[in-house]
This record gives sequence, C-alpha cells and structure tokens, in this order.
Amino acid sequence: MSVRSGAGPGLLRALDRWIHRVARSADQLSAFFCAVLIIVTTAAMVVYQWGIAIAWLDDVLRMLLLWFVYLGAVPLALTNAHISMDAVYLQLPKPARFVVDVVIALLGVGLCAYIAKIGFDSMWQQVQYKTMLPSGEVPAWPQALAIPLAFGLMTVAYLSFLISVIARWRQGSSATLDTRPNEPSPLIQSE
Repeated sequence: MSVRSGAGPGLLRALDRWIHRVARSADQLSAFFCAVLIIVTTAAMVVYQWGIAIAWLDDVLRMLLLWFVYLGAVPLALTNAHISMDAVYLQLPKPARFVVDVVIALLGVGLCAYIAKIGFDSMWQQVQYKTMLPSGEVPAWPQALAIPLAFGLMTVAYLSFLISVIARWRQGSSATLDTRPNEPSPLIQSE
C-alpha cells in the first residue's frame, strides 16, 4: 500500500500547528472569561452593597469560573505543563524522560477522553431534563458543557503531545520544552 504525498510527517506537522492554534484560542478565550469574571464580580459586589439581589448572578459567576479554569488547562495539557514535577523529572536520564513523557501523554489521553465522555453524558442529561442551576433562572447545560468541551480539547492536546514526543519534536518537561528546534513555541509566536 503506498502512502499519499499529503500524508506523513507534513500532515502531522500541519495537524500539530492546527492543534496549537486551537490551544492558543482556548487560552485567549480563557483570558476573556477571566476578564469578564473580574468585571462581573466587581459589579456583583457593588450591586450587593446597594442591597439589590439578583438571583442568577451567582450562577453566572460560577459558570464563568468553570469556563475560565477548564479552557485555561488546554494549552497546559498541550505542553505537558499541567501536572509536572520538574525536580524529579530533570534528574532522570534522557531515555527515562522519554518513557515518562509517553506514559504521561497516554494517561492524559485516556483520562481526559474518559472525563469528556462522562461530562458529555451528564451535560446531555441536563439538556434532556431541562435542568436549571440553583437560581432556577439559568439552564444548567451551558455550565456543564465546559467539561466535555475542555476535556475533549485536552484529549486532542495530549494526543498531539504524545505524537510530538514519539516523533522527537519535543524533548523535555514543561520547564525545558522545545517544541521544534530553532523555532519559537507556537503558543508564543504571533500570526
């Protein structure tokens, strides 16, 4: 069976670049949610000081916080910076680091895919039953959507990390991560 000219390392690198763009977008969206969360929290404190109670405001704040946290974890999963102990990792010989990177990527893919599946099932149940958040005025599914969406993106990010480790595009932990030799990290460079 012959390999088409579009497949292979060039296709993998294009897919990797696309995944980096998605991760960068998730990071920027997370920053946006953070800014909105700060503004809405400040407004809520002012409104509560005036003695005005808005029932759905706590639900919106909780939803913004969930979206902020989960979307912010996507670029961290892409670079294996989410959960790492560099003090131990950096003391390991390079072959052991490679094994640790592969194991972490495999665990990340498996666990994130499982959580995305369970999160989607939970969210879909909330859609079907028309579940509301505690205020009774805001549907629960937009808040629950953060989990399957973010963990689905983290699954793809860990898969990209796994492929890049195996292809030797990235060497080392998040502290010494070099995505591609002689090129700046796609998460840092502007387009």
